[in-house]
Amino acid sequence: MLPILGFLKNPLFQLVAQKTVGAISHKIEKDKIVKAKELEAAAKVSVAQVNQQSKSIKDELLTIFIIAILACCFIPQTQPYMEVGFQMLKEKAPTEFWWAVLIVFSGSFGLSTLNNIRKK
Repeated sequence: MLPILGFLKNPLFQLVAQKTVGAISHKIEKDKIVKAKELEAAAKVSVAQVNQQSKSIKDELLTIFIIAILACCFIPQTQPYMEVGFQMLKEKAPTEFWWAVLIVFSGSFGLSTLNNIRKK
């Protein structure tokens, strides 16, 4: 045997090599278990979201509400009220109100749009 490879017979080297191989195989097994748990949790969450959204009518209600607001802008009897309402929102609505509106609309339409894109 080559003299350079003599350290392979050293008991200390063999112990370190055994521990290293054991640690690597343990890490691989642990990663497999974690990955399986993540996939299982993701499957449960997506099924729960789909079930919740299939029973929810909030998207339809928001759409009807927006259409009603837009329709009132073109009806002559309601135009003065719409102008006053929009002026009040523009001048007096705090920034937090607009953030809340953005959150509601993006949560409602954003998630359903993303789910529709994922299905295609």
